[in-house]
Amino acid sequence: MPSNQTIEKAPGRRALVIGASRGIGLGFVSVLLARGWQVTATVRDVSCVPYALSEVGHHYGDRLAIAALDMKLPEQVSALAALMPDKTLDLLVISAGILGPDHQRVEQATDAEITELFDINAMAPLRLARALLPAIKHGGVIGFVSSRMGSVSLNDGEGLELYRASKAALNSLSRGFAVKQALPAGVGVLNLHPGWVQSDMGGSYAPVTVEQSATGMVAVLEGALGLSEQRFVDFEGNTLSW
Repeated sequence: MPSNQTIEKAPGRRALVIGASRGIGLGFVSVLLARGWQVTATVRDVSCVPYALSEVGHHYGDRLAIAALDMKLPEQVSALAALMPDKTLDLLVISAGILGPDHQRVEQATDAEITELFDINAMAPLRLARALLPAIKHGGVIGFVSSRMGSVSLNDGEGLELYRASKAALNSLSRGFAVKQALPAGVGVLNLHPGWVQSDMGGSYAPVTVEQSATGMVAVLEGALGLSEQRFVDFEGNTLSW
């Protein structure tokens, strides 16, 4: 989904986008490239790159590199971290995630369902952030794609209770990581609510397009460069309660 806005705005800035095969992750890649960033995007299988991401690559040439990563495999996390020299990234975006089982009920959830949901949505992003922190420059930013549903204080219903809990876990884990590790290293941390987005997860009736969401979140992330702070914000830059 190459954007028609191809003005070079960020020459020399480098970003790593985790989970770029489709949806919001692919949106991040497209918007960052359109704004002049050098981008490395991860997919689970580099031998079978999704068509949309391949098209973005054809449009932007060598400003896009693609790397293999299955977040559930520690050896692949280590291999990706080894590819990233110290202090070379301005931005790390961790966008991969799942909705979880259709029933979304605690009493129906199996151990396997809970393990997969919380590992992919909460623990794997933190493992990645810790492994890749040395690669991020002082003044750089880590963006965790979270959700308003992960806010404890804004929880106004019982819908999607398992997904809500997994995103609340991500928010809690990333707050501790920010205070103890990222901020002392001069790296900011943003937990991002992308809005209700037209994607495989959000559905076709969602009011926000992928491009609108990604464009807003990139603007928020760019505005946070050099600030070394942690915030929970939406794609329009509004601060959310934890």
